[in-house]
Amino acid sequence: MADSPKPREPSSSDVPGAQALVRGLDVLMAIGAAPAPLRFGELQDAVKIPKGSLHRLLAALQSRGLVRFEEHGRRYALGSRVFDLARRTMDQSSLIRAAKPELSRLARHLRRACCLYVLEGEEVFVLDFEDPDAAQTRVVRVWPRLPAHGSSPGFAIAANSPADADKEAPNSGAISQARALGYAISQDNCTAVAAAILDSGGYPVGAICCHVDSQNEGAELLHEAGRLVREAAARASGNVSIADHVTEVAAQPKTTDPAVTVLDTGRDFMGENPVWCQETNKVWWLDVLAPALRSRNLVSGETRHVILDDLTGGLALTQSGKLLLAGRQGIHLFDVDSETSTLLFDPEKHKPENRFNSASVDSAGNLWVGTMRVDGQSGSGSLYKIGPDLSVQTMLGDVTLPKNADWSMTGDEVYLSQGGDARLDAYSFTKDGTLGDPRLIVQGNADIGRPNGIAVDDEGCIWVAMMGGWSVNRYAPDGELLRKIALPVPMPTALSFGGPNLDKLFVTSTYLRMPAGYSSLSPQAGNLIVIDTGVTGRSMLKFGI
Repeated sequence: MADSPKPREPSSSDVPGAQALVRGLDVLMAIGAAPAPLRFGELQDAVKIPKGSLHRLLAALQSRGLVRFEEHGRRYALGSRVFDLARRTMDQSSLIRAAKPELSRLARHLRRACCLYVLEGEEVFVLDFEDPDAAQTRVVRVWPRLPAHGSSPGFAIAANSPADADKEAPNSGAISQARALGYAISQDNCTAVAAAILDSGGYPVGAICCHVDSQNEGAELLHEAGRLVREAAARASGNVSIADHVTEVAAQPKTTDPAVTVLDTGRDFMGENPVWCQETNKVWWLDVLAPALRSRNLVSGETRHVILDDLTGGLALTQSGKLLLAGRQGIHLFDVDSETSTLLFDPEKHKPENRFNSASVDSAGNLWVGTMRVDGQSGSGSLYKIGPDLSVQTMLGDVTLPKNADWSMTGDEVYLSQGGDARLDAYSFTKDGTLGDPRLIVQGNADIGRPNGIAVDDEGCIWVAMMGGWSVNRYAPDGELLRKIALPVPMPTALSFGGPNLDKLFVTSTYLRMPAGYSSLSPQAGNLIVIDTGVTGRSMLKFGI
């Protein structure tokens, strides 16, 4: 029996009125692709449309703000509506948000332009990019489309695609090499190195590419760049995987609580783990995905931004005066003055897919740190208690997205939230010092958000950053809601009491993990927030090293 004919792709002639639409789009694309605004005659030569029809199409495009007519010079250029739509598209792209911190870090480290490519048909094109020099970010660069089977981003995407005909594909050797290395190298038109970004199902959704722009680079340098690009793409894949499990966002509050002030600290990709240092009048916190150590001096207003080598999610004060940083490559002591880091040890060196996600200190000077998978998947995180002598005790296993621990007034219960199940629980201590079964305090949902970072005040009540809930909530130890403070950001991440009188609550937030479209609803997301609570918190404890 003969095979059934494949369905024919519809053409513009199949739909009444579509021909005029296609012609209008051709006009718009011709104007957009031109190196400079076009005169009417130049545009007519480009699109081959009769004069009268072209005038009508231009009038229609102008009426929608897609094309503007420059009186001076009498030329046609793209209208403001095109740029507005482009900005909204960027805001709605979870892939751009997932790759942005990696592009920024990679460009700065390699000192070369790094691009995010996506596949369209037989070509790849740039969706976003970062230049190594901050001054270059003011320059509009146009990146040409590249053939998918003749470029490193195309090879990287093909190497991770479920294709059955690699051997028959053009440059199949380059694709096989990319599959073996985890990154692709091309040296035809320009030298570039690329690695694929994968979604939670392992399907390639884009590629991070570093343009070397020279064919004289040695193999050693290219492969070193390839390793860094591969690691950056893997972290971006983790961000995509987390974005695939987007937190539901509650309705935006009509007004922000008057006790709330947004500080001009600049947007963090993912702010986390604020701690207050009484001696220096500074609040310290982390931008996990930049990665960076941040600080704000409440007296001078100075904001500091120190670039870190790798993903860092846990921060604590120490008796030595140094800061403790817990990141993807273990637990470090950080000297603030010299900006140097010293590795203490890594209790999860055997789990390279994990990173630390939180840190806090109990009254005995023990450090409590939680770990999670880089891609946010469940099953491999743990909660550790580390003594001043660096002894390690596993308090909980198989945790998902654990946040900072805090303790009841009597010290007989530890409070902990886990993003994986949207719960805030209390765990009592058993006689042998381990944790008993959890007691539910707050169960998150789409209406109130999900419990995230916590802080206990001097009355024993628990302040909770409600991820997706546009609020910080105060709960009694039995789970009774005592107060809800509306925020101008939907996804607060962590919080800490501070200020000279310990009556201010510092709240970090994220804009990277917001669902598509929320950046325009919450332009202040990612900035540090301070709340005048009217109650006092407990002093920040220090690790006993």
